Amino acid sequence: MYWIILGTTITASFFDSLNPSAVAQQILLQTMVKNKRHVLFFILGMGITNLLMGLAVYYGIAEWISRLFGTLERSYPLPLYLTELTGGILFILLGVRLIIKTKRCAEVSLQEEHAKTPARITRFSLFILGIIFCGVELTSALPYFGFLAMLAGYDLDFPYVLGYTFLYTFIYVLPLILLYFGYNKLRGTTLIKKIENLLGKISSYVIPVALSLLGILLAAHSAVSLI
Repeated sequence: MYWIILGTTITASFFDSLNPSAVAQQILLQTMVKNKRHVLFFILGMGITNLLMGLAVYYGIAEWISRLFGTLERSYPLPLYLTELTGGILFILLGVRLIIKTKRCAEVSLQEEHAKTPARITRFSLFILGIIFCGVELTSALPYFGFLAMLAGYDLDFPYVLGYTFLYTFIYVLPLILLYFGYNKLRGTTLIKKIENLLGKISSYVIPVALSLLGILLAAHSAVSLI
């Protein structure tokens, strides 16, 4: 039985790890940070989120949180959606402000702006981006949910559940770890310089645009719910 679970874990996590969007996101981030080691916080954020969300789904914690939100939604709909709307508007304003500021700096000196960009991407920001990105990806992670459904069918003790879920998560982020070491090893080559030059032109707008989109989604959801 344990060998069957192990084989299923490795197979499902391997297919789940073939994620071109995560690879592209990490390459972009590695062009933005001054200290390349800080990219590991992005990978750490993805790994921890993937592990905890898997355990949460397996033990029904996610369902409990969903029921709690549903209770708040039924009991206090107006304060809940007004808070969501306010947060959405604040994210939009912050995102637009950063976009305008970035554009102005780029017009004054594109080279100077690129030099300043890495300083804005802190380890904490990279960790949070990893959490957000993994959370978004989990909405379409069919192999992961299939693995969790299979695991639930065996009714294992917690150490085994944790071990298999940890193994799944490790294989899931393994391509990103290999990309990190491969990228650092090839730094300074013509190919990497071309990639950095291309992505550097849009890297300044990644966080402002992401904040704006998050704000739009929150505001739209709350507005529709209030109508």
